[in-house]
Amino acid sequence: MKKLLVIASLFTCMESYAQENSLLQQYRNQVIQYNQDIKSAGYAVSMKKEMEHAAKSDFLPQLSGQGNFRYTGHPNELSVTLPEAGSPLEFQGKNMNYGAGLSVAQPIYSGGALQANYNKARKESEISTYEKERITNNVIYDADVYYWNKVAMEELVEVANEYKNSVSRLVEVVRHRTEEKYTDRNDLLMAEVKLNDAMYRLTQAENEAETARLSLNSFSGVSFTDTIPTDSAVIPIRECEIPNLSTEESMASRPELKISYSQVEVQKESARIANAGFLPQLSIGAEGTYSSPGYNFRADMDPNYAVYAKLSIPIFEWGKRKNTRRAGKYKVNMAKENHYKTSDYIRLEIETAYYTYEQAIQKVKLTESSLQKAAQSENLAMDKYKEGNLSIVEVLNAQMYHQEARTNYIQSKLNAQIAKSSLERAIGKNR
Repeated sequence: MKKLLVIASLFTCMESYAQENSLLQQYRNQVIQYNQDIKSAGYAVSMKKEMEHAAKSDFLPQLSGQGNFRYTGHPNELSVTLPEAGSPLEFQGKNMNYGAGLSVAQPIYSGGALQANYNKARKESEISTYEKERITNNVIYDADVYYWNKVAMEELVEVANEYKNSVSRLVEVVRHRTEEKYTDRNDLLMAEVKLNDAMYRLTQAENEAETARLSLNSFSGVSFTDTIPTDSAVIPIRECEIPNLSTEESMASRPELKISYSQVEVQKESARIANAGFLPQLSIGAEGTYSSPGYNFRADMDPNYAVYAKLSIPIFEWGKRKNTRRAGKYKVNMAKENHYKTSDYIRLEIETAYYTYEQAIQKVKLTESSLQKAAQSENLAMDKYKEGNLSIVEVLNAQMYHQEARTNYIQSKLNAQIAKSSLERAIGKNR
């Protein structure tokens, strides 16, 4: 029940969050329009749809035309002597045979191969659609990671800059106290070393922020010189109102599960196609020709026609029919086991995403509380140092604790946003 509440909370948060954060949605749309994997999956959908139409056309009559030309250097000859005739009768074939014709054929019964082939093409078309959904879900998740990582890196630059300014103010205080002989010069040296460290941290944060910005642009196909509008700070995630939602519904929406189930149906249809080769085949057709030599041994071209029905019944194949059927059953069973494996994996992924998302929210609360206390500690330490009641080491430690608390708070917000996107992907609701 607890897991149901967590995922239900996510849906309410997603609805309100989509209204508040349009910048992330704009970036998602930009990535979807640019991403090559999504475009390729779209072409695959179109291709499978065309193959479905092609399989459906096999049910209709097939019209074909043909033409021929043949020159025989020594045609056949026949000489027959009849008692009633005073001289033998002679028949001689023509050197040239040529003509053209049209034929139409209609399958009547093919052992179910045509229907199975059409069903297979239809299922493969559905699989291509689900595959595009799967790729889109993964791409949206990656887009969220790039987006929030860039926002977090820029926020860390602000933290590093404020930490540098805080240490700079401390250096001025220590320098003044050193000049007035209130404190030892060693305090000033320690503060200046910490200032250099703060400047190094700022430079490192700026480098990481620039790398994150370049990655953000590259993933959406935007020029490196352009700036993509984003949030100025990572939005903290907290609980929302909770409606009811079942875990099974979340699993059913996953495209991977739909793909694995459709693969079972594809293997069933493939087995039917293979088995159809051992069943009777019946077709009818008609053809018309206009060729030379014509009937009655005429040298000129004459029209002619033929109507036929063709029945083929396999009798004995040395056990090949039985082996083919067994192989088809094995393939179906393999696809079923893969479906069960996929189902278990998705269930585990959703369970893990539930837990990670819930823990990420709790960490945001903890780091937020620690941040407030660390800020108060730094202010108190600075006041006591000015009064001469605290050592420089304790002040530097208080500043460092405050800086680490701010960093941990940003990191927890980033992890919570990524956990939310991961849960959206796990339940198949990325959009």
